[in-house]
Amino acid sequence: MGCTLYTQLVQLAGASLVLKAISRAVTTTIITTSVLVCVYAASPFVGAFVLNRAIKAGDAETMNLLVDWDAVKDSLRRSILARLEDKALLRPSDPGWLAKAKYTITDAVTPLMVDSVLDDRVSPDGFTTYMGPHSPKAEAARAAGLDPDTMPGASVLTRIKHAYFLDLTHFEIELADRWDAGKVFRTQLELSGFAWRLVRVDMLSMGEGA
Repeated sequence: MGCTLYTQLVQLAGASLVLKAISRAVTTTIITTSVLVCVYAASPFVGAFVLNRAIKAGDAETMNLLVDWDAVKDSLRRSILARLEDKALLRPSDPGWLAKAKYTITDAVTPLMVDSVLDDRVSPDGFTTYMGPHSPKAEAARAAGLDPDTMPGASVLTRIKHAYFLDLTHFEIELADRWDAGKVFRTQLELSGFAWRLVRVDMLSMGEGA
């Protein structure tokens, strides 16, 4: 009888130790998983931050690693032309021969002009020139006695409208332009290896003076 009771106590003690070990393992797994999920959720924002820093610093090597230039240029071209086509729909239905000739010339020349602008701006030098701290608009602001770093829109975080995962390897950020809040872009990052790369930029609205 005594041996049987002793055996049962030993078994209960062993079962208790096993349960504690399982509980610790489950807790560790949950904590580890939670940390990994948080790191993963934050990773595209970190990638965007690194790219933004590279643009400001003129770090062409980092930009080349984090941007698919051909894909970005192609998506921007298509979206800009689509916005211009939307604008063309607002033209008068019977504009007269002179306006019609003007529209015809504009429609023929516009794609060439868009290509020329994108060739100039969608590159490491172009990104830094037009989006860096010494961009023409930043220098114009300084010439007017303003500090570009304290002007509305100076922080990229204040210009983000939406940010969300499309799936496990694609993340979209919709944000307003640095200098024209009416100009809105949708950017797409793609997870490639351990880095998020900019693979698409769509212009959603053309802003002031468009």
